[in-house]
Amino acid sequence: MGKIRTMKKTIIITLIFLFTFKAFSQTIKEIDSISIEFCEYLKTTSNIQNDSIRINRFYQDKFDLYLNRFEREKANKIGSQLFYRTQKNCREFTELLERLYPPKESVTRKKEKPNTNLSDKEILDFWNRDLFKYFENNGNETIVIIKNNEYKETFTDLTYSKLGYKKISNYEFELEFVESNNEIRSSLSLKGDKYIYGIIDKTENYYLISSKVENQDYYELFKLYFD
Repeated sequence: MGKIRTMKKTIIITLIFLFTFKAFSQTIKEIDSISIEFCEYLKTTSNIQNDSIRINRFYQDKFDLYLNRFEREKANKIGSQLFYRTQKNCREFTELLERLYPPKESVTRKKEKPNTNLSDKEILDFWNRDLFKYFENNGNETIVIIKNNEYKETFTDLTYSKLGYKKISNYEFELEFVESNNEIRSSLSLKGDKYIYGIIDKTENYYLISSKVENQDYYELFKLYFD
């Protein structure tokens, strides 16, 4: 379901437990609205050349002030949701985290939609497979099984995500988020969220896949491995 920064838990803990919190009642729409506001602020700090200073300023001026109003018992949920939804809604935040915590595999983003470099026969080989894997940014291996119109991801801690799977063109398929018991994925995605994947290229052990999230204006390329 694409990749996401699994930033060290100490940062989230620091954000959450520095404060005394009041009552909490928030919807994901409100969280998304706040994350977009945070993103606009982050764009105004592009003149700060040191990424560590920049992200600390961002946390102090936005995360800290916002989280200070809530009760501790709800802080973990809102802190996690806000952290991951800001990544989803804010390319600047994602790229800042990548510079500070480089992923194990390089990340490529394109403004224009990538076209496939494969023949119909080569693409058919993809449709005939049902077992894949990819690597998270921290190097952990995620297993993907495609079966009965379901795309299921199983993570190293044995949690999972389930998404509906539908072919939408010769080289593209759509994933629709259904459910997850994984902390990160359940904070990142809502039921009904859609992702468009394209089969772009193939090597001897992986497909190069493009992914696009609804409402994002860019495509991210990653490797989907097969045996």
